[in-house]
Amino acid sequence: MIIVAGHLIIDPAHRETALAAIAAGVTATRAEAGNVDYRFSPDLDDPNRFNLIEQWESEEAMNEHMATPHLAAFLEAIGPCLGGGAEVIRYDVSGSSKLF
Repeated sequence: MIIVAGHLIIDPAHRETALAAIAAGVTATRAEAGNVDYRFSPDLDDPNRFNLIEQWESEEAMNEHMATPHLAAFLEAIGPCLGGGAEVIRYDVSGSSKLF
């Protein structure tokens, strides 16, 4: 299993464009084979920060995602909307268990 977590800082002047790009990317990615979960969420402490969490069944599924036209379109659309840092980190997970 692969977990990807990160965040984007959006320029408030481009918020609506960013939200449209995020919505399109989320819808397309959730339909991909091997995607377990894919979410962007506004941060409760910073309205310009959007947190990302992804869960993939396998390396192959994530590699296929990285090559999709909709990810390329998302990256092209979101680039001009960034108003600060962006950080996305991959975690390779060997196991998990439910806490609650």
